[in-house]
Amino acid sequence: MSVDRCTKIVWLSANRFGFEVIKEALQAFKKYDHHLITLSQDSKTVMYDGLPEEDWQTLSCKKYFIDRMNREVDLLSKISPDVVVMCGWRQIISEEILNIPKKAFIAFHPTILPWGRGPAPIINTILSGASKSGVTLFHACSKTDAGDIIDQQSFSLSSDENASSLYDKVVLAGKKLINDNLTSIVKGNSRRTAQEESRAFTFKKLKLSDNEIDLKNDSLDLIDRKIRALSSPYLGAYIRHGNKKLIIEKAKLCTVAKKH
Repeated sequence: MSVDRCTKIVWLSANRFGFEVIKEALQAFKKYDHHLITLSQDSKTVMYDGLPEEDWQTLSCKKYFIDRMNREVDLLSKISPDVVVMCGWRQIISEEILNIPKKAFIAFHPTILPWGRGPAPIINTILSGASKSGVTLFHACSKTDAGDIIDQQSFSLSSDENASSLYDKVVLAGKKLINDNLTSIVKGNSRRTAQEESRAFTFKKLKLSDNEIDLKNDSLDLIDRKIRALSSPYLGAYIRHGNKKLIIEKAKLCTVAKKH
């Protein structure tokens, strides 16, 4: 049996981004022994862009459904992976887990690091008003999104970019990154570029209350960004009236008022 056929890749994912990247890798890298770890249906971790179990079952690899990764030291040790690829995972990973793979524990983040570290990167990117973004593939470490960079794919954002259209760009960039880099990662000779801490910027953690549109205090530009950033697959921006919410999925920002 060849060395490549003995190579074990563990995919750690719980959302559509990871699902699409894994599908791509299963076709492009059939010679590796692929394993998937994803969240069980009763996990307490909420993934707004998550997928039902039946979708994960369509992937042609070994699958494990769990609640929390940090409780699965024995499982990951038993699999004994060469590489772990984290793509779409909201739980903080312990150093004990990070140190299990023989060659690398790598991760994706949908911004051009070191800018845009931290939570809700797709939502926060649109809220920030950024004109460009991308996806970073990097070596995971104990500090959130701060590990050495392997590769990046950048793209521009349109003035009417919404969560769904940005998500599609992220998926395409993630597929290219895995195709371009997985072989070198498995061989142990992938690029490593330290992040420039002086350029680092971390997004704030959003609360569900941040989805509310404040008609008195929010500018029209901010309202527009909120609606686009929080649209599908997320919960949506809303206006509250009493105990009811009006969720706004799409809107158009007009610079000139129309006369009736």
